[in-house]
Amino acid sequence: MKRNRLIFYAVFAVFHLFLVFFTIYVESNKGNIMFLSKMLEWISLTKYGAMFGLVLLAVDFFWVRKSDRSHEKELNSLNNELNTLKAKLFDLQENAKITASKPIK
Repeated sequence: MKRNRLIFYAVFAVFHLFLVFFTIYVESNKGNIMFLSKMLEWISLTKYGAMFGLVLLAVDFFWVRKSDRSHEKELNSLNNELNTLKAKLFDLQENAKITASKPIK
């Protein structure tokens, strides 16, 4: 994998790890009413975190699609080159058969 893709996946992983630890932290304080009332003031910030996660997901989706298209073009190019080489080899074999079957006078 390229370096920029590894960095992207590292950011994606940190985002998910933050979500897991945040959830565990909130769940451990579910009996604390003061904590929950403070969290209620900050709950509007969660929409930005959700949007960030969706943007990361969309970027990954389009990146994978672009990569797949690139690999498909490369595969088609290699198959075309292989077929061309097979045709040239077949022509050389046919020419060798024709020259071998001609009697020498």
